[in-house]
Amino acid sequence: MMDPKGLISWLALTVLSTTLIAAPERIAHGTRASEEEPFHSFRILDTKMTLLAHQQDVLKSVFNPVQTGSRSIDSSSQRRARAARSMNSTAAGIGRIAAGLERLYETRHQPFGVQVFKVLRIRAEELQRGVNAVIKAQTRSAAKHAAKSLDSRVVSLVVQFQAASGGYGAVRCSPGAWTCCEPKRSKDLLQSELVACIWGCVRTSQTCTGFLGPRIAGP
Repeated sequence: MMDPKGLISWLALTVLSTTLIAAPERIAHGTRASEEEPFHSFRILDTKMTLLAHQQDVLKSVFNPVQTGSRSIDSSSQRRARAARSMNSTAAGIGRIAAGLERLYETRHQPFGVQVFKVLRIRAEELQRGVNAVIKAQTRSAAKHAAKSLDSRVVSLVVQFQAASGGYGAVRCSPGAWTCCEPKRSKDLLQSELVACIWGCVRTSQTCTGFLGPRIAGP
């Protein structure tokens, strides 16, 4: 089994390589930002996921619960706090974007979209709690437990992002068609995925059983 650090790095690279593929072409120019969702937010979230993996490496490199001398303890605590604040800020930003998409799909009356982005928001909030647990750890055993939990929460967040966005950049729809993320069957869900979907094309918005993305502009 791949170790957590290697898995996190692999997941971050997978997210980046997947979303660097050109997003579906011919999305109408001059459309409102909300009409380009969730693809617009996916591109922002991709950057934040990559940043989060880097910040986690920094946090783990400076976290050492056992130091001798008050000066060393103070210095280590300050460095941990700076690294943790950066990671917390990124996780909070991810949570805000997920919450915005959650609200968007509420207004669109697409409950599956609400469900998908609610799970992503909750994963981001759980990650913030994990970061705080690392900061507060006072003993070696507590630090080891908190760090292991943090690894798991980062992986869960990235996996859930992939569950909502994976493959969206490869979708090629005919002019006038809608992009749509159709729900995966329960038996097809990967480990750590609570809910997931597959991006494709539908001729009309009414035939999408999941949640809609942008409509492809005409020729």
